[in-house]
Amino acid sequence: MNIYVKPSRLYTLQSRPRRMFLMSYLTTIMRSNYTIIYLLFAVIMLACNTKKDSDALFSISDRLTDKKLAEFELKVSENIREYTNSKLDSTHISLGTDHVFVSDKLTKLYNEVKNRRLWSEEKNRNDLIEIIEGAYFEGLDPNDYHIKAIHQLYLEKPDDLDDEAARLAKIDVLMSDAIMLYGFHIIQGKVDPESLDPNWNYSKRDIPEDVDLRLITRLEEKSLKDSIKNIFPAIPMYTHYKKWFVHYDSLQKNDGKIEQLQYPETSLKLGDSSALIAELKNHLKNFDVSGVANYEGKFDEELEATFIDFQAYFGLTPDGVAGQSTFDALNTSIKDRLDMIRINMERCRWIYNLPPKEFLLVNIADFHLYIFRNGTIDYSSRVVVGKEHHETPIFTSDMQYVVFNPTWTVPYSIATKETLPRLKIEPNYLGKRNMTLLRNGQEINPATVDFSKYSENNFPFTIRQEPGLYNALGRVKFIFPNSYSVYLHDTPSKSYFEKSERTFSHGCVRVQNPQILAEQLLGNKGYDKKKINEVMKTEKETIVHLQEPMKVMLMYWTCYQNHENGKMYFYKDVYNRDQKILAQLVKNKEI
Repeated sequence: MNIYVKPSRLYTLQSRPRRMFLMSYLTTIMRSNYTIIYLLFAVIMLACNTKKDSDALFSISDRLTDKKLAEFELKVSENIREYTNSKLDSTHISLGTDHVFVSDKLTKLYNEVKNRRLWSEEKNRNDLIEIIEGAYFEGLDPNDYHIKAIHQLYLEKPDDLDDEAARLAKIDVLMSDAIMLYGFHIIQGKVDPESLDPNWNYSKRDIPEDVDLRLITRLEEKSLKDSIKNIFPAIPMYTHYKKWFVHYDSLQKNDGKIEQLQYPETSLKLGDSSALIAELKNHLKNFDVSGVANYEGKFDEELEATFIDFQAYFGLTPDGVAGQSTFDALNTSIKDRLDMIRINMERCRWIYNLPPKEFLLVNIADFHLYIFRNGTIDYSSRVVVGKEHHETPIFTSDMQYVVFNPTWTVPYSIATKETLPRLKIEPNYLGKRNMTLLRNGQEINPATVDFSKYSENNFPFTIRQEPGLYNALGRVKFIFPNSYSVYLHDTPSKSYFEKSERTFSHGCVRVQNPQILAEQLLGNKGYDKKKINEVMKTEKETIVHLQEPMKVMLMYWTCYQNHENGKMYFYKDVYNRDQKILAQLVKNKEI
């Protein structure tokens, strides 16, 4: 009979005496080994339990008797009172490796609880750290909310009770300031939009007056993590942005890197062949577009179709040709895309996020107009917006009425800078364009005026263009009163709507299909396509008020999730506004 003894050697035993001797010998060894193993196991378990106890022990004060603990908590409260009532440079106090802005709200918060600790419960502390670390996925910086200082103070384990009281007080004040600041940033944004645009007129979400009492209640109920979910922007765009931020962040963390492609100085198109085309095909795997089946250096129909999809996602002309702008988009890094999403998440936080059931939105950056009804896009149209130095402003107002066959009073700046120079060399300029010259409200014959005598600072005339096919406002304009004299309108220059980047106006918004838009706004008053055409044929100025004013929002979103295919589209920052916001978002706190 064979017996196998492991681990290191095979023994074959053939006689009973030898078997008995060896079994006895092995039993002795194993008993000895069991003793050693048991002792080692006991030592390891003791070490583990000691470490576990050490990790679980948040403070040496946890070992104090009830009487000593009460005395200790008074020391903590004294430190908290000192921190929240004394100020460094009148605004900040230094706590650990960080500083805190001593706001009235922070002082009031601790006054409500007589300066006792608010973060004594482990669950609340853990929830707060999880919330702060998750700020990254809201497009914010966890370092703005003292995360490093809190972690550093966690590592400190002073033996002296006075030092420990100071440490716990610092942690408490840092955590309170962190959650309040985080809440303010989620509700209203970290960046003040009025600092970037003094004319900003969107309503903010209100910060509750009783924010201190609400925080105290949440901590007592240990419901901080659940309640914080209720303050995030409710508009669907914000949820979409967060989803795509997580997506691109995962690509970046998985060593996602987009190599830069050199533009060959000439466009690549269907039928071309080169080694670069093989690189292009492989490069497109970095983007959410339909893939290519082969990686040969031939620009085939499959690659053309893929480029058409890609160009649409980046707001480019979807012609399937790889030109300079397409290469620029191909070289957009994952970090750049994360930054674009972060910037637009911040824009969501700037506005009151419960819009009416029906409103009109102009997204300046993607050159489109949308009518939302009950949370979905009911109508959309291409638009033309302001060119450089005549940028369309961001603001909100209410659409009041529609004007059919409008006249156009030429703005003074256009009249003096553009029209007057033409009048000096072309006397019949006004007549050819169905324009009337006025002075003090009275019509004047242009032929009787020597325009060479007038200048940009001396032009006492008004120029009005009469209704007609070639009126600069076209056949329809849409009025929502504002201080910018901006409105939506038709245009005789239809070719601009075929451009991918549509920045050609003096600030107003030109609409591609104004008659359809008029029907959308006035349909509930009986203005269908037939009636609108009848009104326009009269060539008489006609004003029709909306049955109910409609909210109009002019915004600037440089990326968003397409409502038809669920893809994230990125657009050129035509007004160079994104970087100003990003600079403020990543700016460190300053004392």
